[in-house]
Amino acid sequence: SKEEEFVLFSNLPDVNYNGETFKVIVEGDFRTTYMSMELLPQETAYDTLKTAVGERNDLIYEQFGVEFEEYRTTSDGEMVTTLTQNAMAGTSEYDMVMPYMSDAATLALEGHFYNLKDDMFEGLIHLEKSYYDQGSVRDLSVAGKNYFVTGDLSLLSLACTHAIIFNKEVIDERGLENPYELVTSGKWTIDKMLEMCRGMTADDDGETGWGHKDSYGFLVNDNFINSLYIGAGQRFTRKNNADEPIIAVSGEGPARVYDKIYAFVTDTTAVCQFSAANSSYNTSASNAGKNIWVAALESIAEKKALFRAMAIIDIFDQGDYECDFGVLPAPKLDEAQDSYYNRVSTVYATCVAIPKNVRDPEMSAIITDALMQASTKTTKFAYFQTIMQDRKVQDTESEDMLQLIFDSRVYDLASIYHWGGSNELDLNSISGFMNAIATSGANTFTSQWQAIESAVINDMNEKLAVFL
Repeated sequence: SKEEEFVLFSNLPDVNYNGETFKVIVEGDFRTTYMSMELLPQETAYDTLKTAVGERNDLIYEQFGVEFEEYRTTSDGEMVTTLTQNAMAGTSEYDMVMPYMSDAATLALEGHFYNLKDDMFEGLIHLEKSYYDQGSVRDLSVAGKNYFVTGDLSLLSLACTHAIIFNKEVIDERGLENPYELVTSGKWTIDKMLEMCRGMTADDDGETGWGHKDSYGFLVNDNFINSLYIGAGQRFTRKNNADEPIIAVSGEGPARVYDKIYAFVTDTTAVCQFSAANSSYNTSASNAGKNIWVAALESIAEKKALFRAMAIIDIFDQGDYECDFGVLPAPKLDEAQDSYYNRVSTVYATCVAIPKNVRDPEMSAIITDALMQASTKTTKFAYFQTIMQDRKVQDTESEDMLQLIFDSRVYDLASIYHWGGSNELDLNSISGFMNAIATSGANTFTSQWQAIESAVINDMNEKLAVFL
């Protein structure tokens, strides 16, 4: 039997806060592409989304009598600084917070957030419900504690999910297999993608040498190597029986998978690492005064590229061009792999957390849960609609693909904590070294991992000791 229709707010206490203001700090406009659009209606948001935000807030006001007020950060680091200062001063400025995940991790390590699985939130926060992203509940917990999670409220954790777009006309003109059917039948693999790319790459722009106007099978950027690795069923970290992270990149299995990915992305008869500093695509685009990301959008639009690695948010830019494109998950390692996996780039993905110094933890919990559940059919649905209709992704298959991609999101703690380094791109960090090798000219996976392994493990153990 079909699941019974969930009645909004039916699992929350019947309380009314009589016009109380519920304050939230969100990441503001200084981040342009990655600013918060989901708590209050934003001037710059698409109308569909703006309307949905208002509708959802009205639903919450009718039920709980709270009005939302947001403070929008104006610079990098402000979120961490503000919340740290509040914690130290014992002031409760905000009832809930929506930081980027790496910032949330920093704050959680400092002990500033409640564990959302705490008994005090029983019956108020329902982490087992589908309006929380179950991947985030599973992947972001440490020792059974979730200090921050994401779900249907946060549009940026949808936006920052990595995927692949393809030009449908190129598929048709070249008589290639339908990628949607390959995905559905479980045959969308690295080998299959490589085979499809091979016939596409050609130095055909009439100028000697490779450049941004030539044809390419797959345009891949440096940060996507990690996403191919996760897509191939690997992880940087897995959890032991005590739900504590353990490093997962040691040993033969991961090295073999990396070898395959390295061979794929460095195969210049099929793939172009277009954002690499030494790539001829990058050089020729720059010489022509062109931003490489714009050049990549044009390559797809002008049928000069078959596939392109991207984050879901890039669909908005691609949709400004007249071209028929579709969306796909990252390919599997092989057909035996149990499912597709899509990495969330957590640099700009936001989450929710409740600071320990909030004035009324019960209210914070109830309204946080209410925001999550009331967003499913309002803002999240509107975001889908905006991608699909306003951005010219015209086929129903892409809608199914997006659903598949969102249902298979992976958040790796290593990407958030970037153990061994100071940020996600740090070559000495577990999250940065694979990307770096791919453009280095030699596959030094094993020696590079051996060089950083002990520092990575020490860093991880030191940081996690706080949670255990």
